[in-house]
Amino acid sequence: MFKSFNRFSKPAAVCFSLIVTFSSALASPMPPADLPDLVAKILPGVVNISSVTVIDYRVQGWDDFLQFWGLPLERKQSSLGSGFVIDKALGFVLTNNHVVEQASEVMVTLQDKQQYRAKIIGKDQKMDLALLQIVDKNQKVPSTLVAVPLGDSDAVRIAEPVFAVGNPFGLQHTVTMGIISAKNRTIGIGPYDNFLQTDASINPGNSGGPLFNLKGQVIGINTVIFSKTGQSGGLGFAIPTNEAKKILSDLQKYGRVPRPWLGILGERITPALEQYYRLPVSEGVLVFNMVEGAPADESGMRLGDIIQSIEGNNAREPHDIERTLMNRKPNEKTKVKIRRGRKSLEITVKLEELPPLRNLPQGII
Repeated sequence: MFKSFNRFSKPAAVCFSLIVTFSSALASPMPPADLPDLVAKILPGVVNISSVTVIDYRVQGWDDFLQFWGLPLERKQSSLGSGFVIDKALGFVLTNNHVVEQASEVMVTLQDKQQYRAKIIGKDQKMDLALLQIVDKNQKVPSTLVAVPLGDSDAVRIAEPVFAVGNPFGLQHTVTMGIISAKNRTIGIGPYDNFLQTDASINPGNSGGPLFNLKGQVIGINTVIFSKTGQSGGLGFAIPTNEAKKILSDLQKYGRVPRPWLGILGERITPALEQYYRLPVSEGVLVFNMVEGAPADESGMRLGDIIQSIEGNNAREPHDIERTLMNRKPNEKTKVKIRRGRKSLEITVKLEELPPLRNLPQGII
């Protein structure tokens, strides 16, 4: 997931992770003497995830042509990732959304090589998290599952030793060690950037796997790497567990996170935009497109309006608006301060739930 910020997947053994540019591996800290005992305790709670996506090549009116030339109508693509058990009684497993996003079948492999089919309970594309449930052939949760505890990611300190466990390149239950290099890292891949940065070796296939502190608590979900080669360059990024905790109940209850939206496309005002359009202000988000019938449209917002604040929080760029909306729910009302020509206005927007993103233009708020 990177800038390129492109998510990538490769067949079978080389799979889900996110890539970009940079490199520089750092030496791992000296592990404590009791680390092997700790790792042995938590390894059964880490799982390998394989997903199968069916790619449909059917085009209306072309089926006979494809069959005549022996071309496939559909193809299965397999990919690998990682995850970890968070509730052994319910069989819940947490992983990245991009590991299972388009999957028609998901299989989970435990440390003891037992394999189970997994149900997708809920997915959230914006936070890039997914909640799975392990069940056996009788649709029962296996009694042998081991859960790993979720720690307090806010309490993690920079330079604190951590270790990652996952499925890099299909090598099951690989353990690597490093430190927390930075907190609250924004890397420009979405409105909810708030990553823990680590130099623990993270590679394709680690996505969705846990980042542990030395108490054996999960403090992050490994999601992204910066690399020139597609392999670990000492710059890995994990979603803090405290961010994940906020949406787990929604994933379980609704199968998604009900997020509000305005229904606009906006752009940060730059000096070039200000000069070209002769805008009356130098900061804000310029509304250049709107969805008809969406909350912003219904509230009376217009194309060309400049959003200056929402709920009293300054709006200097679109991500500022989305971060404020994170804390609101559909059907609530929010105050938006706008500039329309020479007038400053405050409008009230009744929020609605964000429709499926696949039906909307990229960057919609």
